[in-house]
Amino acid sequence: MGFRDWVGTLGGKDRLHIMSSHLSSIGFSVNDQADLSALVGRIGPLATSIEADHGVYWRWSSECGAEMWLQTNNDDELVGMTPFFAGGGRIRVRLTARVARPDDTPLEGAFHGWADPDEGDMDSGAYPFVFDAIDSDRYASVALPQIVDVQIAAFAHEISVHSSLEAYNESQTGEPKFASRSFIPSGLFKPDGESAGPPTSTAIFTGHVVATEVKKNSLSGEPYYWALVDTLGGSFDVVIDPELCEAPPVIGGVLSGSFWLCGRCIF
Repeated sequence: MGFRDWVGTLGGKDRLHIMSSHLSSIGFSVNDQADLSALVGRIGPLATSIEADHGVYWRWSSECGAEMWLQTNNDDELVGMTPFFAGGGRIRVRLTARVARPDDTPLEGAFHGWADPDEGDMDSGAYPFVFDAIDSDRYASVALPQIVDVQIAAFAHEISVHSSLEAYNESQTGEPKFASRSFIPSGLFKPDGESAGPPTSTAIFTGHVVATEVKKNSLSGEPYYWALVDTLGGSFDVVIDPELCEAPPVIGGVLSGSFWLCGRCIF
């Protein structure tokens, strides 16, 4: 089966909508199934294979940092596709449990963990949170709990960009007020405050912009914003669809919003 014949289970209105919003954060415009299939056809021949227990990851990477990870099962059928961004952000995490969801493919999965973990307390740290692991099937046999460094790409769903700390503080007119380095693991809770299950890899955080750039996707030619953001617990590589904000982030500014978190463990 060739890459251009791969359609697999990537359809489905809800899944396509979620994927499209994440793809635009790294410069890919996908509006329908035809666009998605065309993108697979372009990426597939350029990707390198990474073997896993339940199939193969096909990784397309670029100089701009944007990545796409296709997934094929052991029958060579395309079953998934996940965007990623390879950057310099790092967060120390004690991985405490694997998170499986009903709609995950065999090559998808997430970790629950504690950011900036306390050395002497297995269930303590800056905060608990969940992130999707881009190559989770490669670590199915890794014993938990375990402390690792993780590079996390935070794909913006909603975003506010402030030119300075002063501008951010002035924007805090309501209650509660959030510190300029703060993190809420929103994926662990329902809106009414009850524990959510299974948890999602989402968070609301605010942080200081220490580096930023207007990137250009080398395959599509479309721009997107990247920012290295220092926040509570560590630093994240934030990627943003330019349509989400009026101006790009600036060094020394403050960025806040809601995000999908996708990471790669560094063992």
